[in-house]
Amino acid sequence: MHFESSSDSPGLEAQSIGWRKASTFPGYCSRHDSELVGPIERMAFDGQHEHSVLHAFRNVCNEIYRKQALIESLRFQKGILDRGRDLDRQIDIQYSCNANIKAHSKSLAETESLRAYIERGIVDGNYDAFESACFMFEGDISVVSSSVFQCEFDFEGNKLVDMWDLSIDAELLSHSIVNTENGGAIVFVWQKGGTHAKRVVESFRNIPDDEKGDVFVQYCFVNCENTYFSASWWESLNPKQRAQITSYARALYYEGGAFTANKKRLVGWNFT
Repeated sequence: MHFESSSDSPGLEAQSIGWRKASTFPGYCSRHDSELVGPIERMAFDGQHEHSVLHAFRNVCNEIYRKQALIESLRFQKGILDRGRDLDRQIDIQYSCNANIKAHSKSLAETESLRAYIERGIVDGNYDAFESACFMFEGDISVVSSSVFQCEFDFEGNKLVDMWDLSIDAELLSHSIVNTENGGAIVFVWQKGGTHAKRVVESFRNIPDDEKGDVFVQYCFVNCENTYFSASWWESLNPKQRAQITSYARALYYEGGAFTANKKRLVGWNFT
């Protein structure tokens, strides 16, 4: 399942989708995909640093595809949203569209630069150019998520950088929820020396183990469109939890503030 737009509701709603839509995107061709990330397709994830980097590379490629589509959509909206409006409203709309296009274009350029950097590292076998952290857990993977996000806040809600200051290059952090032989793992990858990225990861490490899964699931629904979940998991939530997750999925952006683990945990992940 995934949160999708609905004609019956003004906001996103949890809807069933096919597994192909949830697991594929038009990135590299099959031959190059196999050459670059084949090892993570042929064996269960066991925490190897090299495999963590390969997951990050795939996330970066997916993120580029999504950002390109978003910018194309914004440019289309820029040409039609102000039709029939008065002059002041037209100016407001054009200003907003231009600001968003500029910000997302910068983000795209940063992500493309990271893609080239990771690809070169993979080709050269230079995995030491990256850092990774794996948090292994036992339990069913009822929620999956993968993305690359800018390190604006840590898991304690502390603001690390002003994302509206386009003179600053944001540090990027990849996260993935992947299958393992005994359950799953939350995997973070970032460029070596990234202080903000490391701060985000350390703030997650500081969360008590029995709260990590709940907090991370909340974080994914707020920050990552590429988050999917099983129908059985969604049906197991009580009305309050469903409303909580829906509000997160509908949020335009994360405004900071620490997440609080639910008394009735969203997932039963036991971190080891």
